[in-house]
Amino acid sequence: MFASFRVLAESAEMIDAVVLDEMAKQNIVGMAVGIVKDGYIYYARGYGHNDLPRTQPVTTDTIFSWASVSKTLTATAALMLDEQNPSFDIDDKVAKHVSYWPNFGRKSRVRIWHLLSHRAGITHYRKRKNCPENRAPDYDRSKHISPLFNARQGVEVFINQPLCFEPGSSYKYSTFGYNLLASAIEGGAGTGYAAWIEDQIKKPLGMFSLRQAAGTRTGFERRCHAWHEVVRGNDAWKLPGGGWESNIVDLAKFARALLRDDLLKNTRRLWTTVAGNISENRNFGYGFGMMFTLDKNEVWHKGKNDTSRALLVLYPNSAERLGIVLMTNSVHSNATQIAHRLAKVFGQTVFNRSTQVVETC
Repeated sequence: MFASFRVLAESAEMIDAVVLDEMAKQNIVGMAVGIVKDGYIYYARGYGHNDLPRTQPVTTDTIFSWASVSKTLTATAALMLDEQNPSFDIDDKVAKHVSYWPNFGRKSRVRIWHLLSHRAGITHYRKRKNCPENRAPDYDRSKHISPLFNARQGVEVFINQPLCFEPGSSYKYSTFGYNLLASAIEGGAGTGYAAWIEDQIKKPLGMFSLRQAAGTRTGFERRCHAWHEVVRGNDAWKLPGGGWESNIVDLAKFARALLRDDLLKNTRRLWTTVAGNISENRNFGYGFGMMFTLDKNEVWHKGKNDTSRALLVLYPNSAERLGIVLMTNSVHSNATQIAHRLAKVFGQTVFNRSTQVVETC
């Protein structure tokens, strides 16, 4: 049975009210929102603008960076390969599928599931948490010669870095680790990582705007009561962990596919409980490409970079199979805060992990 036009109109009005209120409170320049419900894309809309003079309205066609939500896409691809190819198993050592990864010492003991769950010991940008003695690698774009993603070049950026710990013994979130995961996918699939995504996910789901973030992106940051323009260059070098981009509709299509099990026989593997990956003081954990509450009622992945914020959040146990996706060009914003208010519109209980956006000067 279809919802009446009046019900749909009332829901749309409530969604708009929440989004516009949060945009005003958080000083957001532009954003796009998608709602998945009952196996369909229930709502999608752009709000605000893509420029400070307010001449470029954000629409459902506006392209935004997925940032680290890209990791969920890559994890899904790896688990699909695990389901489809008997010679590829997430318990395999990475060196089995990646000829240029060391097959000796600590690095030889890195397994695919370690990469999925950030337990490989691979460093991450300049954050030294769980790796205080390990200097950050030189990850300048000049080391990645190809303008589009090249798996080997993506691994060469950090291949000479020592591991932070024995693989499997601790947790360290790592975008670099997902570059290596893409290399393992290539070895197991016998084709390029981007081509595997294209053939197995993009085309089947009709995600026509999904592409590598190889161009220049502009975003906005609110500092001391004023907006400041920020610019970011090519992110294709880290495509598997932070370099995909699309419009809001295609991100919603991906969320819908996860909620309907269109891509994986067992989508819940994405939020598998991994020993040691539970944050005891905050009651959530990181599985194989997604974060989750301990009751698994809310699962998500956030994305952030110098010019944008993105969020994919699913409520897989809800009767309506609710999913919410957000993308914004305002880097000071709190997307979780908005998503939780939207979830409450649909009667969903949320896991309160967000903090209010407070501007300090």
